[in-house]
Amino acid sequence: MCALVLSVFWSGAAAAEEAGERSVATPLRIVNLNPFHMLYGVPSSFGAPVLAPGSSELIASTDIASHLRGGVSGGEIVAIDGETYRQALSLRQGFGDGWEYLLDLSLVSHRPGSLDSFIEEWHRAFGLPQGDRLETPRDRLTLIYADSDRTHVDIDSTVSSFGDVSLGVGYALRSPPFSNDGMAIRTMVKLPTGDEDDLAGSGGFSVSAWAETSGALSASTTSREWLYSAALGLLVGEAPPTLPGIGGRFIAFGRFGVTWQLSADFNLTTQVDVHSSPYGASAVSPLSDPVVMIGLGGSWRFSEDMTLEIAVTEDDGTFHAAPDTGLHVALRWRL
Repeated sequence: MCALVLSVFWSGAAAAEEAGERSVATPLRIVNLNPFHMLYGVPSSFGAPVLAPGSSELIASTDIASHLRGGVSGGEIVAIDGETYRQALSLRQGFGDGWEYLLDLSLVSHRPGSLDSFIEEWHRAFGLPQGDRLETPRDRLTLIYADSDRTHVDIDSTVSSFGDVSLGVGYALRSPPFSNDGMAIRTMVKLPTGDEDDLAGSGGFSVSAWAETSGALSASTTSREWLYSAALGLLVGEAPPTLPGIGGRFIAFGRFGVTWQLSADFNLTTQVDVHSSPYGASAVSPLSDPVVMIGLGGSWRFSEDMTLEIAVTEDDGTFHAAPDTGLHVALRWRL
């Protein structure tokens, strides 16, 4: 997938170097907040460039997702109704020759729905399907997973907890295989620091490794008005003990975005994030389906060191493992 994307959207490294960092595509840092999939910790993108030695970036983000999913099959019952909030601080710092440290901290909350009326109006205004929203009681929280043995998860009131901590490193390849804005290889280890009873942590470790690249679309190598970003990776993790028997060990993930750079400080981005399901042994689609999440947003650099990023997310309407609707807001500081 990644090789096909990069070979189609070929770009010149010289043009990127002349344009400078402002014309390099920065992917949206959207996350899949399905309460069960989120436990594995599929990482967000940082972008193709690695920070220079001594440079740092702090990213403060808030992600909100509204859920309305359910399924019954083969003795399994799953219900996901309510909202998930994730506040995160991510830090990266350049060091050595082409290396950077990575750190991600988070606070996770599951709450009764407060945006149900707004989302119904949003879907109505843009002609999007309502699913079962019009027939389902508003403003409630129901997170349930049960099988023929017992109920493993049953949350019906607000819970909040620190999430799992992730640590990692990134490295800029000296000779990337494609002629573009460069390629970074990153890896992160997720530690079991979150509360698994509150669905804020998996109770186990995971390791992710992925490659990121970006460049100008083929018709825009000189002006760099149209840019792309792409990532492809693999996660290996321990199955959550709250979901025995259905949790797997591997998740393949990737994302591809197209950015329209309206000015040096303002751009709009469309991005598709995908990943496989770690719950292949499950028979209910909110767990077993792959994730396809569409993000629409952009960023505004309002000072030399600060950038605001805003996006909305939707599922693709076919698979049922991504949240129905989401909001992403992030503020980036260069330190």
